[in-house]
Amino acid sequence: MQKRYRWLLLGIILVGTCLRMPITAIPALLGTIQRSLQLPASLLGSLTTIPLLCFALLSPFAPQLARRWGNELTIFIALVFLTLGDFLRGFSAIWLLVGTLLLGVGIAVMNVLVPAVIADHFLQRLGSVTSLYTFSMTLFSAVGAGASAPLAKQFGWQPVLQILALIAGMIALLWLPNLRLNHRLVPANNQPKVRSVWRVRGAWLMTVMMGIQSLLFYTVLTWLPKIMTSRGVPATTSGLMLGLFQLAALPAAYFIPTLAAKAKQRSDLIWAICGMFVLGLAGLLVPSHSLWYLGVLCVLLGLASTGAFGLCMTLFSLKTTTAAETAAISGMAQSAGYLLAAVGPVSFGLVYGALHSWTLLLLILLVLDVMMLIVGLAVERQQTIFD
Repeated sequence: MQKRYRWLLLGIILVGTCLRMPITAIPALLGTIQRSLQLPASLLGSLTTIPLLCFALLSPFAPQLARRWGNELTIFIALVFLTLGDFLRGFSAIWLLVGTLLLGVGIAVMNVLVPAVIADHFLQRLGSVTSLYTFSMTLFSAVGAGASAPLAKQFGWQPVLQILALIAGMIALLWLPNLRLNHRLVPANNQPKVRSVWRVRGAWLMTVMMGIQSLLFYTVLTWLPKIMTSRGVPATTSGLMLGLFQLAALPAAYFIPTLAAKAKQRSDLIWAICGMFVLGLAGLLVPSHSLWYLGVLCVLLGLASTGAFGLCMTLFSLKTTTAAETAAISGMAQSAGYLLAAVGPVSFGLVYGALHSWTLLLLILLVLDVMMLIVGLAVERQQTIFD
C-alpha cells in the first residue's frame, strides 16, 4: 500500500472514532447537565434526538456537497463542524443546543461520505478497511458511553466535552494531508450523472434494510435495560447487561464487513444475522432471572445489531460501481435509517406506556427482523443496486 493511502487509512480509522462518541457520551451526563444548567427534561431528550434528525434530514445532501467540493475536502469541513460543535456545548444552555446541531451536521456528512472514500480508494481491500472503520466506530462508541460519567465526576461535564472537541480537532488536523487526494474527483461539470436513487428499486430495498437495522439497534439499545428491570432484574445488573450488549458488538464490527466482502454469496450471512436477532428477541419473551441466560441474549443481540450495520455499510460499496453511486445510496439509506432511529424508540415507548407490556414490542421487532431478512435477500440477489 502506498504511503499516502496508509495515511488515508489512518484518517478513516480516526474519523470512525469520533462519529459516535460525542453522542454516546451524553446520556450518562444528562443528570449532571440538567442540575448544572437547570434544564427541563424535554430539552434534555433533544440532545440525543437532534443528531439523529440531522442524520435523517441531511444525509441525502452530502453527495451533492461532495460533488461540489470533493469527498476528502467535504469530510475535513465536517470535522471542523464537529470540533466547533463539541467545543460550544460546554458554555451555556443555548450553546449546548447550537453545538449539538453543528456536530449533528458534521457527523451526518461523514456518515455518508466515508463509505464513498473507502470505495474510491480501497476497492481491493473493501472488507478489511470497512471492518477497521466500523470497529473503531463501535469501540469508541462504547468508550464514550462508559468513560464520560467517571470523567465528569472527576473533572466536570464541561471539560469532558472540551476533551471531545480536542480529539475532533486533532483528527481534523491529521486529515489535512488527505486533501491532496481530493483532485482525483472528476470536476463537477464533467462528472458522470448518477441516476436518481429515489427512482431505483434496488435503492429502496437497501434503504428499507438499513432502516429496519437502525430501528432494531436503537430500540434495543434504548429499552433493553428497562425490559430487564421489568422482569425483576436489578438496575445495576441491567446496566452491566447493556455493557455486554455493546462489548459483544466489537467482533461483529470487525469481522462481518470482511466476511461480506470475501463471500461470493452473502445469503448465509444475512440468515445468520437475522437468526441471531430472532433468538435474542424471542428469548426476551421468556421470563428469566438467570444472568447466564440474559447474558447470552445480550451477546446475540449485540452481534446481530452491529453485524447488520456492518453488512449494510459494506453493501453500499459492494452493490455500487462508483464512489458517486456509493455516496448516493449511502445518503438515501442512512436518511431513512436514522429517521426511523429517531422516532422508533419513542413510538415503542408510547406503546409500552399504553399497554404496560413488552410482549407486543418484542413481537413487532421479530416481524421487522423477518422483513429485514426478506429485503436483505432481495438486495443480495441484485448484482448492483442500479441494475
